[in-house]
Amino acid sequence: MFIAFAAVALIASHSYSLGRAGRMGPGYFPLLLGCALVLIGLILVARSFFTAGERIEPMQLLPLGIIAVGICVFGLLLQPLGLVLALLAVIVITAFASRESRPLEIAALAVVLTAFSVGIFVVALRLPLPIWPAFL
Repeated sequence: MFIAFAAVALIASHSYSLGRAGRMGPGYFPLLLGCALVLIGLILVARSFFTAGERIEPMQLLPLGIIAVGICVFGLLLQPLGLVLALLAVIVITAFASRESRPLEIAALAVVLTAFSVGIFVVALRLPLPIWPAFL
């Protein structure tokens, strides 16, 4: 991950002038940041070969797929059903990504996150989001 972020920083800094240490150009900091991230990434990779420990479980694709579906459903339902119902749907769908989810916890999370989101995005930031469906 560090090396991937470093690659992005190094590619971004490639087209900018570097300047000097006393008078840095716009590409100087991304280049230094990219080099530092490469160094950290290489150290972590080297350490992983010499450190004994438990094996990491393989990545579970089903929970990631469920979360991706939930995000897509939110995007599709926001305009026709409004923020409240779209958030409730996405929270219930993404709760299936965990085997440890309980119905009472999901309901409490849905109520708190929906109230928080409406408060932040609609009331505080005044974004023009529909709160409820247009047919209500």
